[in-house]
Formats: sequence, structure tokens, C-alpha cells
Amino acid sequence: MSETSRAANAGTGLTGEKFSRRNQPDPTRDEADSGRWLAIDESGQDGDQLHGRGRYFVLGAVAIDDAEAAEIIGELRAQARIQATAPELKFQRNFGGAGDSGRRELLAALLGPSGPLAGRSIVYLVDKHYMISAKLVDLLIEEQFHAVGVDIVGNGVAREMARVIANDGPRGVGSEYFDVFLATASMFFSKKNRNGDRVTADELYSVLRTAATYARRKKNPRLRPLADLLKLLASTREHAEAFVADRGQVVSSSALPDIVLHEDDMEPLIPSLVALVTEATERFGRLHVLADDQKLFTDSNLDYVDAGIKAMTTLQGLNADTLRGELRRGRSIDHPSLQLADLVSGAGLAVARRYAGESSPAGDDLVSEVSPLILKTSLVPYDEPLP
Repeated sequence: MSETSRAANAGTGLTGEKFSRRNQPDPTRDEADSGRWLAIDESGQDGDQLHGRGRYFVLGAVAIDDAEAAEIIGELRAQARIQATAPELKFQRNFGGAGDSGRRELLAALLGPSGPLAGRSIVYLVDKHYMISAKLVDLLIEEQFHAVGVDIVGNGVAREMARVIANDGPRGVGSEYFDVFLATASMFFSKKNRNGDRVTADELYSVLRTAATYARRKKNPRLRPLADLLKLLASTREHAEAFVADRGQVVSSSALPDIVLHEDDMEPLIPSLVALVTEATERFGRLHVLADDQKLFTDSNLDYVDAGIKAMTTLQGLNADTLRGELRRGRSIDHPSLQLADLVSGAGLAVARRYAGESSPAGDDLVSEVSPLILKTSLVPYDEPLP
């Protein structure tokens, strides 16, 4: 291991040259002429393993700087009687337990309409099962249409296809086999299958053909669109093989240096960050973004995120050059604002689990305050974030 790969970097716990540029060692500070800070943290992160673990991934964000966040954290510690020996506040450790209902009342007050975090907290929610369905459409069906010059993304058709698969799949092919369908697709496109030795194209298309057969046997006419989509998926093998062949190729440009094609196609963190910051920029104006340390947040990947935010902001009709501030990473132990973002993301995940039918005392306690924070642009297979 080279010395540069182990070198410490100020402002982050991540070492090496890949994490040397975009760090925030100093406290964040809002300034009227340069913009405000947005702190972001995640909950439910399993990388590109979108099946077999938690169903939801959440990004929580708070438009606040470290000075104001420190005051709120200090008051919350005192009211919740959290010992000073605890180095930082974490939702799961301090607010997520069955016996933490009293502390959750305090958090609800912070997030509620009259609380200090009202109007500046955001939750971006990802249904991982829907993301698998969306990626099947994006990486296979969309490629098939693109090859003949038809755009199914801009007109919303691709999204509707993914919704049909996600919402009707359990009824159309049976809930148990739909789990097999999701698990096989997720693993085929994951980084762990880089060499095609975990799930082969033969195995994937055997599952797709079987799912299509099951759906065709259903006599319910409402499931006909699903059957047609699964039949179409089963005819896309050449695009899956092209995906495997392309994986690992590197492209370079001034905007997106050294980005690996398809390397993180099933990873929700990066596209979710782009989507959340774009929405927050439209809401709050010029923002500097502080994201919690993640190994996925290499300098190159944050360059990619920055370019994505610029592109999406421009598509929204906003002046990206004026509204884009700094994009940095930092440690939550150094930044009270990130601790607040952790509380928001943890609360969002608890509420999502509640809506999924899981036992979630924390979700029961916080649903009224958290549900309004969930963005309608979240990656879920219905119009409202939580039905």
C-alpha cells in the first residue's frame, strides 16, 4: 500500500488521495452574500444490495449551519438527558429504541410546525424494490427502444413501466417468485457480480422468462400490462450482455473525470444526493452542501455529483452557476449540523418502515411530523411518497 493511499486528510476520517480535495474541516457558517449550508446524512444504506435487507433508503437534510445546530443539539441533549460522554447524537442509538418515546416527543417538537427545524428539513425516500424495477427498465427496455430512436424517458413511459413491475409484480408472478425476480436482477447488476460469476445472463433470463410465463397464466386483464412488460424484458438479452461488456470501462472528461461506466448503477446514494440537492436548491436558493463521510464519496464521485446537480438545476430552469455552492464531506462528530441530519434521516426511515407494515414504535411516534417532510420526487412507485 502506497503512502498516498494511507495519508490522513483534514476534515475527514477517510484517508488517501481519493479523499483529499472536498473536505470541510472548519465549522459551516451561513452568510447572506454566499448562501446557506445544507447538511445531509443517510439511513438504510446497503450499497447496491437492494434486496434481502432493509427495503428503504433515506437521505435526510437540514438547511442549517454548525453554529445554530450546536445550540439545538445542546438543548436537545439537556432536555433528553443524554450524557455528555456520548460524543454525538445518533437517531438509532439515542432516539430509536422502544423506551425512547419521551425523547422522540422532543424530536417531534423540533420537526413540527412551530419547531426550530420547521420549513428547512427534507427527507428523500427510495423504495429499493422499485429501484430494481426502474433499473431493469432503464438498463434493458430503454436501451431496446433507444436503439430504434424512441425516447421512453422524457415522456414518462419508462417510469410507468417500472411502476407496473413494482406494483403488480407480486400479484402477477406470486410474491415468493417476485422476490426471486428482484434478488436475481439486483445481484446481476451489482458490483459483486462484476465478473458475472454470481448471477450469469443465463440465470437472469431464465428467471425473466419464468416470471413472464407466470404472468401470462393470470386471467386478470389488469395484469396484462405486466405480462407484456415481462415478455419484453425477456427479449432484451443483448443489452444485458452489453452491460456486462461495458462494466469497468473508464471514460474521462473535464466535467466527469475517471467515472467508471455502470460501476454504481444499483447504488442509490449518488443519484439520491443529486435529486435531493436539486430540490433543495429550488426551495432554498444558493446552497453549500455538507455530506456525511462515505467511502463512496471519493473526490471523483463528488465531482460527478456536482456535475449532476448542475445539469438537473439547469433543467429546472434555474441558473446553476449562481445557485451552486460548495459540495463537501465531513465527519458528524465535527459538525453538529450533520448530527441533526442523522436525526432527520433516521426518523424518515422509521416512518417508512411503519408504512411498509413493519413494527416501528419510532415511526408511530413521528409519522405526523415526518410525513410532510418527504419529497414528492422521491423514488417510490406512486405519486404520493407514502400512500
